[in-house]
Amino acid sequence: MKSSSTADIKVGAIIHNWVVANNGGSDVIRLDRRTNLWGIVKQNLDTLPNDYRIIQDRSEYIAVELLDVRQHKTYNRAADREIYINELYRCYISEAGQAAIRRYLENQIRAAFRIYMISRYSDGQDEQIRHAIGSFLSDFDLPINNQIIARLSKDWYRYRHKNTEKYEIPIFF
Repeated sequence: MKSSSTADIKVGAIIHNWVVANNGGSDVIRLDRRTNLWGIVKQNLDTLPNDYRIIQDRSEYIAVELLDVRQHKTYNRAADREIYINELYRCYISEAGQAAIRRYLENQIRAAFRIYMISRYSDGQDEQIRHAIGSFLSDFDLPINNQIIARLSKDWYRYRHKNTEKYEIPIFF
């Protein structure tokens, strides 16, 4: 069953660009019930706050399509109890939930970056790290600047030294 209601999440410009690049040009994520991201969303659904305003500038926001969950109950950590969810009324993701979703998507980008870098070096190509990072950023339509390149090169350096014997490809479910 498809639902037309969505919840907005502030994730930042880089994650927004990542989602748009990997989602066919759309900033709306359509979830499956069996994904971890849907579990995070479902745990953090809340009613709209009184001071909620419609977002005009969507450059740092993504939307998550809410699935039909009227017949299901879930455990809400903030309320410390099980609640029945109706996405008609619970169509807002709390600040803690937005931070959890942002961390989840950052980890997905980091895992994809490491897989990309492993594949570059497993081919026997002797590229400089900065050039490989630049090609990763351009392949996924992410902004290229010195701060992002320095951050990713630091992550790659730490990952390489942590896994000196063999690069492990992360598996995410």
